Amino acid sequence: MPKSPKIVLIGAGSAIFGLGNLATLIRSQRLQGSEVWLVDIDEPGLETMTRLAERMTAEWGTAMRIHGTTDRCQALPGADFVVASVQVGPRETVWQQDWEIPLRHGVRQPYAENGGPGAFAHTARNLPLMIAIARDMERLCPEAWFLNFTNPVLRLTWAIRRYSRIKVVGLCHQLVWAHAMAMAVLADRYGVATPEGFNVHTDAANEASFLPVALAGYMHLDVKAAGLNHFSWAYDIRDRQTGEDLYPLLRKRWLHGYRRDFEPLTRELFEIFGLLPTPGDSHLCEYLPWVHDPIARPWEKYDLKLQSWEGNRRRRGERRQAARALAAGQASLEPLRRAHTEGLPEIIEGVTFNGNFFHHQVNVPNDGCITNLPADAIVEVPGVVSGWGIRGLNVPPLPEPIAELCRRELAYSSLVVDACYHGDRDLALQALLLDPMVNDIGRARAILSDFLSEFAEYLPQFRG
Repeated sequence: MPKSPKIVLIGAGSAIFGLGNLATLIRSQRLQGSEVWLVDIDEPGLETMTRLAERMTAEWGTAMRIHGTTDRCQALPGADFVVASVQVGPRETVWQQDWEIPLRHGVRQPYAENGGPGAFAHTARNLPLMIAIARDMERLCPEAWFLNFTNPVLRLTWAIRRYSRIKVVGLCHQLVWAHAMAMAVLADRYGVATPEGFNVHTDAANEASFLPVALAGYMHLDVKAAGLNHFSWAYDIRDRQTGEDLYPLLRKRWLHGYRRDFEPLTRELFEIFGLLPTPGDSHLCEYLPWVHDPIARPWEKYDLKLQSWEGNRRRRGERRQAARALAAGQASLEPLRRAHTEGLPEIIEGVTFNGNFFHHQVNVPNDGCITNLPADAIVEVPGVVSGWGIRGLNVPPLPEPIAELCRRELAYSSLVVDACYHGDRDLALQALLLDPMVNDIGRARAILSDFLSEFAEYLPQFRG
């Protein structure tokens, strides 16, 4: 019988990422007795989450061995799984700068996290830390799996794959947005109530409306998709119980009679290209060349909302307060028993115990999974998790126009990875000039100069 694994959670002090994932991990019956290390440089947050993990372990009787440390090298020796959800710099502050710096030079991004010039900065800040973690793993736990939840998932997972010997997979819950959109259109079929004006905007204030519909969609619908992280396309949509193909009905309803103001950019691309984009308008818009023109103002036409940085700050504060109350025993753990899984414990169980677990969304080296995308790229496809590891499944080729959009993003992202790893300013400029939102060489130079200047403390690779 395989031994219980050693699991290291880096960035575990985050109440946003940590609460649900920590709860689903600790409540796993198959992982009872595992050694779990929580790592974070934020000492108060780490202390709170460590005490909360100890409380869950004690009250749920799962016999997890919990440790907390600010030094990842103390935690890594002999680890089987290293989970990373990290952020270099104060998240909302630097994200807002990622949007504002290009804007001052005439480039209005619709979102600025995973695509657009802001995603270059996002990659450049986080990549050195991710590579440093991988280097420590090469020394201290070379056979461990690196499970990456850090955005931009595609680029950071690709960097670890390209520049280290560590086994890596990128993980994301974005396919739930496809379940939410499909359920909204098919709600009457399943007796699911949707709020008036329902949308799937990625915004803290929308969470209460979004989650019930998304969870109902996940319960009733099976969506299989392929492409890139935050830019994948559904190729199969079925009733989870009966196996009925629901794609024809969804297409008919959405494109011929459903609210035209419901995810209008997704709707338009669904109609044009024939497949449903899965991430919802908030993330879909990051990869397209048609969403930033200052004359057409497509952000108004498609109601593309920016991230609410202040809303996120409030949510972070509320989550921290809730975590402190839970850790202190001042609130019930019962809601955490029902926390929705993002697949983390199932993946660890699958590899450890040869569980043959199907996961609907893994970011892995292509190696033929999508035959009309580059073989060495990181793609997002369904996968099987077993004693062999985490393997992407072969899926049908993407329609050529969609594949070309993905290939352009991959060519751009590949240059970004190399530029941000080597600290190569010339390569960085070349990369920005491939960005679909950049249409002027002078603007690209100015944006890059401001990024490197204003984020200098977070960009050691570009010094000198």
